[in-house]
Amino acid sequence: LFVVQHVPVDVQGNAIAVAIIFLVGGIGLSVLGAKLSRFGFTSVFVVLGALAGYHFSRVSGLHPVICTPVGAAMIGAIGHLTFRLWVGVAVALVLSSLVLGAFGYQRVVPHVAEFDQTRMVGWSPVTGAAEFSLPTPDQQQAYRDRSPETWVKELWAHVTAKDAHLERNGKSLAFVALVTGLFLGVVAVRWALILATSLAGTALVTTGVATLFTHFVSGSYESFLNHPGIMGAAVGAFLVTSLALQTMLTRKPPSDEPTTTAKS
Repeated sequence: LFVVQHVPVDVQGNAIAVAIIFLVGGIGLSVLGAKLSRFGFTSVFVVLGALAGYHFSRVSGLHPVICTPVGAAMIGAIGHLTFRLWVGVAVALVLSSLVLGAFGYQRVVPHVAEFDQTRMVGWSPVTGAAEFSLPTPDQQQAYRDRSPETWVKELWAHVTAKDAHLERNGKSLAFVALVTGLFLGVVAVRWALILATSLAGTALVTTGVATLFTHFVSGSYESFLNHPGIMGAAVGAFLVTSLALQTMLTRKPPSDEPTTTAKS
């Protein structure tokens, strides 16, 4: 609902195309994300190196035919050799996003309805008690003109006033999730990649499917909310399937041990 209220209408018109991209990308990430991760990371660094080399040629006056491939080769080699570090960074971002998302769902989302209702509450000058009143035209215009940043800041101020430990607990969880994800990504690269790509792919697929259902099937949004167990089971089944597939696809083939025959 927050997205629908604040994203421009012309951007929302592209929601179907974005949902299809999310769906296809999420399926690919859930199946081949871990297997193609090194190639993907290296390719990104090669492209960044080529862009950096081309920009350097414009600044230095050297020929781009020389600077572009040299930059691509050098930056690509750096990305390839520091693969573990970037895996750790990626896993840290995925894990911290999930942890903070769950934390926000438990501690922040319940206050959203109360936050919106407070704007409709005024104080009676006679009794001094809270009473509901219609906002003035100026208040309505200010409400419509709010930017997403303003809404988030006002909500955060409201929530932190209700829960004094929210900010401290949120920062602590974010720090622990970042360090844990970085540690897992560096120490256990394969398993961290499988977990991170499966989680990210499942999130993309879920978002894409939910958007398509909401657009083409009327009442599907309410149905999703009314049957959280079924939704959770479907998402969990897709996640488990992704974990199993990627575990099999990234398994190293057994090495052929040479057999020796004893000669008499």
